Amino acid sequence: MTAQTPDPRGDDLRAVVIDLSERLKAVEARLGIATPEREPEAASPEGPEVVETAAREQRDSLEFEVGQNWFAIIGIVALAIGMAFLLSLPFGGLPPWLPSVAGFIISGILFLLARVSRHSFGILSKLLRGAGMLLLFFATLRFFYFGEVPALGTESIVGRLLLILVLGANLLLAWRRESQPLFFLAMLTGYATAVAVDATGFLLGLVTVLALVAVYVRVQKQWRNLAPLSFVLSIVTYVIWAVGNPIVGNEAAVQREAQFAVYFIPLWMAVFSLGTLLRQNLEQEHTNVQVTGLLVCGIGFGTFFLHNLIAFDTTFIISHLVASAVLLVLAVAFWKREESWFSTFIYAMTGYMALSFALMKAFEVPEVFVALSLESLVVIATAIYFRSPFIIVTNCLIFIGIIVGYVVVAEAEQGMSIGFGVVALVSARVLNWQQERLSLKTDLMRNAYLAIAFVVFPYALYYLVPKVFVAVSWVGVALFYYGMNLYMRNRKYRWMGHMTLILTALYVLIIGTSQLESHYRIITFFVLGTIMLVVSLAFTMVRGKRQDNQETGESGE
Repeated sequence: MTAQTPDPRGDDLRAVVIDLSERLKAVEARLGIATPEREPEAASPEGPEVVETAAREQRDSLEFEVGQNWFAIIGIVALAIGMAFLLSLPFGGLPPWLPSVAGFIISGILFLLARVSRHSFGILSKLLRGAGMLLLFFATLRFFYFGEVPALGTESIVGRLLLILVLGANLLLAWRRESQPLFFLAMLTGYATAVAVDATGFLLGLVTVLALVAVYVRVQKQWRNLAPLSFVLSIVTYVIWAVGNPIVGNEAAVQREAQFAVYFIPLWMAVFSLGTLLRQNLEQEHTNVQVTGLLVCGIGFGTFFLHNLIAFDTTFIISHLVASAVLLVLAVAFWKREESWFSTFIYAMTGYMALSFALMKAFEVPEVFVALSLESLVVIATAIYFRSPFIIVTNCLIFIGIIVGYVVVAEAEQGMSIGFGVVALVSARVLNWQQERLSLKTDLMRNAYLAIAFVVFPYALYYLVPKVFVAVSWVGVALFYYGMNLYMRNRKYRWMGHMTLILTALYVLIIGTSQLESHYRIITFFVLGTIMLVVSLAFTMVRGKRQDNQETGESGE
């Protein structure tokens, strides 16, 4: 093959092009024409190759997540469950302590593998450590259950100490690893220990200790989810005990002995609430704090109430007074420490609910409605202290419910409705007095209480006084409102007097003309007409006096 020689014509053509380009630049320079610079080319959009690469990487990431993490979790859980089933076999020909010792050895191997793999396989190491903790607890439990002849009894001091030592070892291991999931797992074994021992004093004491531990760790490590989850486990453990602990083979039956046990629930409510009060970030009432409050006041007080209602009739009043005091103290603590609107509201209203249940148990119908209405005044007083319009609104709705309940339940009016009216007037006056502290920008709640009084007083008098004097008594109520207007300088009372007189006139026209005897009918009309004329003259004189004052003021100017 012969080598190709360069074409001289190509070189000449390139030289001519370069020469023309230089000449054009020289001409543009003389004419003052600037040559526009080329803008840098925009980055080309991603091509199909880049998109395909990103999609492939995403698929690989998901595949590795499933293959590496999910399979590891499923595999270790399956092995742990299999090992637990193996240890639960009776093994009749072996000493009763041998399966537990074998479980301890396997648990130690898992801990060793977790330690060796903690740098290379972090996720696998955590899973192995968790499996080792569970297996350690189950191997200890094997001393007491699953064998033909148990090696130890749950009533023995040695057996209980062994369970507590294993629990302490798991808690210490999770604390040193600073792992919230592992610590919760250790707490779970603690609650399972309380159930397994099946002794009232041991269960209540251990759950109390676990509650204190959970709160301490929640404050020290700032593990927000630990406290609410531990509180749920505490209540679940109590419920298992309250229904007879059928998990260990007992017959399911409501626990009616050990009445002191119900007082542990308010204690646990206070302990777990203390954990949220002692948190570092008090500026923000995050969702976890609100959830804890709902759990404490919801399932905590709910369990407390139901067990008392079903099993402990004799201590119902005292226990609910204690629970009410605890919850109200917590409400004050939340308000004093962080002025929390949600926690203060939920704890205060639950405390008043406990007080209401105690009053319902202490008084018979219909006297209980009087006690509940007086409680309404106490609620308003504390709502003013908490500056909580939410408590005011809720209390007003409950107060209306109390009145409706009284009307439905009471067989005959005994004058208690008069007390409802007085409570409504006092409530409206207190709200008007403290409206700035409560930040009530509207008159809605005050008007609601005044409306209650407007309805309740005529209702009560209609049933209390003889029919011939109903209209006269209503006129007296109207005069009372006018007196309140003069004393308080509040036109709302004046309008209540107007409306009461109108209501009286309607009653006289509809009922009085058809049911009253002639002489009583005449007296009623004379009384009503006289009072209305006197009121009309009074307003005429007041209006004339105001006009005279305005004219005097204008002439003075």
